Amino acid sequence: MNLLFREDHLEAFQTMARCGVWKDRKASPWTKSVGIADLGEEASSQPLSRTFLKQLSMTEAVSDRDVLWSILAWGGMRRDAARRLADHEGRWIEITGKLRRDGLDRRASYRMCFDAVTEIKSGGIGPAYFTKLIFFANPRHDGYIMDQWTSRSVNLLIDGPALIRMRTHNHVDPRNDEEIYEQFCRVVEALSKILTNKTAEEAELCLFSQGGQSPHPWRRYLLANGGWGFQRS
Repeated sequence: MNLLFREDHLEAFQTMARCGVWKDRKASPWTKSVGIADLGEEASSQPLSRTFLKQLSMTEAVSDRDVLWSILAWGGMRRDAARRLADHEGRWIEITGKLRRDGLDRRASYRMCFDAVTEIKSGGIGPAYFTKLIFFANPRHDGYIMDQWTSRSVNLLIDGPALIRMRTHNHVDPRNDEEIYEQFCRVVEALSKILTNKTAEEAELCLFSQGGQSPHPWRRYLLANGGWGFQRS
């Protein structure tokens, strides 16, 4: 893939890039609201954070189920979607175990999740959330989170047609395949080299930026300029 960026948007990104911050949260209020059984002691021992999720996934004594639901709780998955996923919990526990232990690269990891979503029509999960599983559960940690904000940011920054298809302004299209995901991850890694002293994970966090009542400059810029995979000026 020959990466070309829009110079105007890339310059803005370089100027405005700041890592977004995910709020740490306890798993139990979320799991109770979804109606699933409590997680084990290790998973419930402290608020969920990116660092803690990586450690949890690497701890052999922690069950695949606890890793699965801890990641989704950290991401704040919608309760109705989580309840639909719980109907197919066994399949996603198996996937989490394969991510943790089977040595899969990010392309194969994505294909495994993509196939499960294709087969389970009402499974409650799409790329924005199963790429969280890929990032945290796979010990490579080089399959980055492809949610609406990172996807829209990449679509805006890339020169040419949008890379990532969006189902709506806010939802990544589940038909994006592993080839698109591989290209997305390469864009994240390329941006980490363009930004000063940023790892690829930090570049992803800069693409995500931060919203809420005090949005970061890049989030404001992105909202003002689009970045949608189904509508590009």
